[in-house]
Amino acid sequence: MEAEPEIIELYDLHFSDLLLLSSSDALSSPTPVDQSRLECISASVMEALGPSGPGLLSISGVPLASSLRRSLLPLALHLSLLNPKDRAPLLKRHGLGSDVPLKKPDRKVSSFASLLKYQGESVLDQVQEIDFTSSSEDIEHNFGLHELDEGEFDHLGDTFEKLGRCMMELGVRLARICDNAMQSIELEKSIIQSGSAKGRLIHYHSELDGFILKEATKNVRHVNRSKKSPAFKEICKEKSTVADLWQQWHYDYGIFTVLTSPLFLSSTVEGEHLVSKESLPPMGHSCLQLFDNRKKRIVSVKCQAESFIIQVGEAADVLSGGKLRSTLHSVSKPTGLAGDVSRETFVLFLQPSWDKVLHYDGFSMDPDEEVRSGDELAEIRSKIPPLSARLRNGMTFAEFSRETTKQYYGGSGIQSKS
Repeated sequence: MEAEPEIIELYDLHFSDLLLLSSSDALSSPTPVDQSRLECISASVMEALGPSGPGLLSISGVPLASSLRRSLLPLALHLSLLNPKDRAPLLKRHGLGSDVPLKKPDRKVSSFASLLKYQGESVLDQVQEIDFTSSSEDIEHNFGLHELDEGEFDHLGDTFEKLGRCMMELGVRLARICDNAMQSIELEKSIIQSGSAKGRLIHYHSELDGFILKEATKNVRHVNRSKKSPAFKEICKEKSTVADLWQQWHYDYGIFTVLTSPLFLSSTVEGEHLVSKESLPPMGHSCLQLFDNRKKRIVSVKCQAESFIIQVGEAADVLSGGKLRSTLHSVSKPTGLAGDVSRETFVLFLQPSWDKVLHYDGFSMDPDEEVRSGDELAEIRSKIPPLSARLRNGMTFAEFSRETTKQYYGGSGIQSKS
């Protein structure tokens, strides 16, 4: 059995410090002690996001984060298991679409997406900070497998947009902090000029989900429960013995990717209903794993339950002249994971405008680590088209995006058959 990757805890930037560092008038006349503390925090941010760090950090203490996260994330599971005839008009009503083939019953991931407009005004700095940690109750949902309860989704689009706008502001504020540290305006300006960001509500399927979807494709509405129940129960009890990936190794290619901390749900079938309860993170981490280029090893990321993660993308590598560095990552489905556990998250992709011209003079685009045939890194790297093969100096971001998608997932792409 393979050894589990080492678990790392991210550098955590508290929301109050994010506000101070990104607001020009927050401390008009800081004391030497305050000034020194903020300079240390800024340096720690740059270290976490730069070539010597993991390329990501967490932000905790964000107002509204808990309530919005807990309202939205469980809906990813329910949307994934809906009858397609019910799901399509529901998504349309709430302004959502999908960028994965939802008719494939054996899919590992379901994704529900929308383009969110950048509106400029802050949605966070006027909100009083609330501590949800001590008072929040465990999530529990009861979902009808064969009947659509439209009331459950009444606030889907509104919650999607509110959470997305909060996350967009976090990304813009972090870009401002990085720009200030680099004496630049490139990152924030590029995000704002883009004018929008894609949000994705993502459900990573459990083994139980797959069984339910395959049963649904048989077009059998009412089946003998005495025959189904044992199968469901066995799947729920069965533990995975082989490490697998919910999402393949890749680099994000925008500026920042902003993610909620994942929610894990343990589900059981009771008659015609799926009952889902919040589960502790399996193996004690988020299932987000990185390849540590410095130590040549895979590490798993641990984060606080109500925090956000912000991760550097390749466009930020280029726009910062290599002062920020994206990280190779995947989403693991670790050994020992029960067949009834799924993973839910919400992700926002901040990127430049499509006509933004990218220049990469003065720094190395590809990691300089030595790759030896047969080692773990070589196997992973064989599935990753290098940045130097996807980006030419003077390309627009649209051209870079198309070339990246083509080389990863196109008809002859490296991961097209994954």
